[in-house]
Amino acid sequence: MNDQTTIVGDLVEVLKKSKWLLVPFMLIGGFAAYYLSANFIEPTYEASTQVLLVTKQEDDRVDSSEVLSSLSLVNTYRVIMKSPAILSEVRERVPNAPDPIADAITVESEEDSQVINVVVTHTDAAGAAETANVISEVFAAEIPDLMNIDNVRILSPAEVPTDPVSPNLLMNTAIGIFVGLFFGAFIGLMRYLFDKRIQTEQEAERLLDLPVIGSVPVIERRDMKVKKTKLPNVKGDIPHVPSKKERQSS
Repeated sequence: MNDQTTIVGDLVEVLKKSKWLLVPFMLIGGFAAYYLSANFIEPTYEASTQVLLVTKQEDDRVDSSEVLSSLSLVNTYRVIMKSPAILSEVRERVPNAPDPIADAITVESEEDSQVINVVVTHTDAAGAAETANVISEVFAAEIPDLMNIDNVRILSPAEVPTDPVSPNLLMNTAIGIFVGLFFGAFIGLMRYLFDKRIQTEQEAERLLDLPVIGSVPVIERRDMKVKKTKLPNVKGDIPHVPSKKERQSS
């Protein structure tokens, strides 16, 4: 346990001493990620539409068997939406649709729900919305012929998205900062591992298993300069100091 504590303590000390590396690397990583995401990654937009599977009503009451029948058809309808029978016509009607369309479409539905969500991902916001709307229109028009059931209605059409879903500038910048932190910490750790000098008294005691009797302080060059002092300016008469001949004659 003491060895683990010592290792963790050493790592913390390494990070503290390497902060002059960590901060620049974090700033460079964050700036590079933001710049690349904003200027070199093409933004992607999502447009979604909803299709409802309606049930027949008798005497203003919904037949539960009809509801169960509609729910059982949800998975079948999801497959039909992505089939060539639907997408080939969508391709003809939407020239700027994503290519391939099947890879840009996500068809999903909540459990025990008669609502099917159609999500289209595209680099063109208007093209994504148009593709989603045409898919729902073609699907609603083709289902009566394909399934002999007219139970599909468009619940809500897709609108042109204004904000891209990717790239996420905030997330990418955070990832860049983390990558910069990792590289800065890695370089600091390598410097520590290959530096064989003993830095502190505690490290000397731990490595040599001997007590430290004394240490030589580090003296800066500026501290070794002799400071010049000025003699005080004493005003008044300077007393006469007799010479050796005067002292002998006296």
